[in-house]
Formats: sequence, structure tokens, C-alpha cells
Amino acid sequence: MKRAAFSLLLAGCLQTTGGQLVTFEAEAVGTPEAASFTTPKGYDVVLSRARLFVGAVYLNQTNPSNYALETSCILPGIYTGEVRGSLTVDALDGSAQPFPVTGNGTDAPTRAAELWLTDGDVNDTRSERVVLEAEGTASKGDAGWPFSAVFTIGSNRKQPPRDPALPGSRPICKERIVTPIPTDLTLGEGGTLRLTIDPRLWFSAVEFSELTPSSSAPARFEFIDDSASAGQPDIALYNGIRAAKGPYAFTWR
Repeated sequence: MKRAAFSLLLAGCLQTTGGQLVTFEAEAVGTPEAASFTTPKGYDVVLSRARLFVGAVYLNQTNPSNYALETSCILPGIYTGEVRGSLTVDALDGSAQPFPVTGNGTDAPTRAAELWLTDGDVNDTRSERVVLEAEGTASKGDAGWPFSAVFTIGSNRKQPPRDPALPGSRPICKERIVTPIPTDLTLGEGGTLRLTIDPRLWFSAVEFSELTPSSSAPARFEFIDDSASAGQPDIALYNGIRAAKGPYAFTWR
């Protein structure tokens, strides 16, 4: 479903909630404390760069407990809000970073949120939009791993279907939409929706010692931007930025 079609779906849902239509501002903030931290695996990490591209935000009245890969990319339930403008968020900057558009929604309760890590058609595998840029150094004992990561979500992330009889069961939109993010808020006229990003949680499961040395600079290590050839660190970081529970939180101000 293209974003334009999705917007029409949202507009129809907004008219059926019975709540009042509202407009609101939207902003994102990072976590300055993430500049230096220790992961659950015992790596000391210093981040010098952590940027995430957010193409859109959608809010829903429903937080389904059985959301799975085989379901539609669109959550069941009624959508309560949307912010249809992209923003590259500096996840180390704790100051407010406003989205370039006004959000629209209703004052019905919101129980889940979606981050769309793409622009344009969410089903177009040809997109080369960079969604993650990260740089830093990880260390453990006397060993160190200066690293960088540049991730896209296109044909390099297309997953084969679990069942050959269901060839469309793992569409690319599943890779690009972070959902359902547990949320508990109610939109109101003139308020501000805040997205908080904590990049420390992207790296929780990463084994930095298994990173691949850069072919151009052996003293540096690069995360692989291709699921087919990825190793443990690459998969762990990719899954980390797409985790619905932990790295992302929405609040109303």
C-alpha cells in the first residue's frame, strides 16, 4: 500500500472514531547519555554519530498481542493520528527536533505507534534511502573495534517466504515499519507528540568482536548492509533499529 493510499485509509478511520479531529506538532529527541555506555554483553561503546531516518509516524487505538510477520503491514484497529513528513533524527541530541509537517488525528486514546523507516512507496524494494548512520568505538578489555554503519532497507533486506505456498507473506514493508510500539496517550488540539529515541538499545545484542574489518581500512570495522551476507553483529544491529519495544517511546506534551 502506498503512503497516499494509506493516508486515505487513515482519513476514513478518523471519520469513524466519534472523537474530535485535532492538529498537533510533532518532534523527536535523542538521548545524550548514549554517547558513552556499556552494553549487556559487556562492551564499552562510545558513539560519535547515531542518526535515524523516520519517514512517517502513525498512531493506532489497538495494540494487537498477536501481530506477526504473516499479517498485513497495516495494523488492525482504527488509526488515531499521522505525521506524514520525514525527519532525520540525531539520536544523540537531547534538544527538540521538529518534524516539518503538522500532525492530524483524533482525541481517541492511542495504544500503539508505527515508525516508517522509508520514504515513497513502502513496498518499493528499489529504495536506497539511508535509514541509519552510526559511528563509534567499542572496546572490551584491551581490544577495540572502531566501527561504522550505514543501513538501507531495500532489495538487500527482502526475506524469502517461510512457506513457498505464500510467496507474499514477507513483504518488504514488514522490514520498514517498526510496529507495534506500545503507547499510551491521547492527542489534543495544539499539543505536541514527542518521539524519544535511545540508540543504546540498538546495540544491546551486538557482538562487536565478530565485526568484519573494512577492506579499505583494516583498522576499522564496517557493519554489512545486506541480510544475505550479514553476520551476528550486522543482524543484531539491524534488528535493534527495528525493535518495537525499547528504543522508541512516544509521549504527549
